[in-house]
Amino acid sequence: MGATPPDRTDGRTGGRSGGRRRVPAPRRAPASGRIPGARPGSADVSRDDLIEAVASRALSYSYRIWGFGEGLALVGILRAAQRLDRPQWIEAVADLVAPTLPRGPSTLDHLISVEALTELDRLHPGLPVQGAIDRFRTAIRSADRPVPDRPAVHRPDLPLLGTTVWVDCLHTDGPGLPQDEAAPLVEEVSAVLQDESGLFNHSYDVATGLTNGVHLGRGQGWALYGLRSVRTDPAAAARLDLLTNALARHEHNGAWRTIVDDPDAPIEYSLSAMVAAGDGVRPEDPQWIAIRQRALAAAVAALDGRGGLPVSAATSVGVARDYLERDTGVFPWGTGPLLLALLSDDLF
Repeated sequence: MGATPPDRTDGRTGGRSGGRRRVPAPRRAPASGRIPGARPGSADVSRDDLIEAVASRALSYSYRIWGFGEGLALVGILRAAQRLDRPQWIEAVADLVAPTLPRGPSTLDHLISVEALTELDRLHPGLPVQGAIDRFRTAIRSADRPVPDRPAVHRPDLPLLGTTVWVDCLHTDGPGLPQDEAAPLVEEVSAVLQDESGLFNHSYDVATGLTNGVHLGRGQGWALYGLRSVRTDPAAAARLDLLTNALARHEHNGAWRTIVDDPDAPIEYSLSAMVAAGDGVRPEDPQWIAIRQRALAAAVAALDGRGGLPVSAATSVGVARDYLERDTGVFPWGTGPLLLALLSDDLF
């Protein structure tokens, strides 16, 4: 399920050659909302200071509207703007999105973030967002199914990848459709991507009936987000339990690796942010809540001092070694989930 390979690929952390980042020791945020030793700055930093820094950094990104993973960052910016009373941030998001709303149908319509458009409409009513929401849903509902009785694909036009289903798309497909449509779609895709370990493979080829056999770190975050959106469905709830149990087994002080079950792979902090942002997942389980708190602490401790969370660049479907040597930078799939985690009252 994807856009062109450069746009629609997911990503991992920096390669082995540059050395591995040390996973910070967990720090639980106290009730006051001050986080000891959190960056930017070496002294204790308040929760709102961190939200301000991360949101400002997220605003500096060159958004494509729509590029993959951008919706989470825009939702985070909008909610941060409401919390901190920054109406100019809402205007900035509106200025980004408004020119794209009159567009006609595109092969990239499956990347439209219904969540971001809905949040923008709530905080900035009057923009004609419904047309873009309809384009997204039309793209998902009419997606090509090259092989009967196997999942649909979003980009059958792509050479070499036209029969590929990506785990990444769960984070937009699930929240972007009405619940009665989203739940069976999420189950159909999860059934071919989640294996007996409880982890999700990065991709599945509908032509061969095979996954690529790589448990991509950030891919577990995309799966978590998609399953969470339909968690009242019994099948999704069961898969969510399998996934969170697997993540608990592979946690390293609030962090996970680029390939989750490869102990020699580098750390991928985007998954820490995604796990921390997972409101509504096992809300009564103190052990899972503690994992989320450690994940938030790990992500905050990894900040670059300017509100940026270093995560891996986009990565196309490949074999295991292809995921281990990726450039690292500040991208929406890191800043967005981190903002949502910092805004979560469940963790503070």
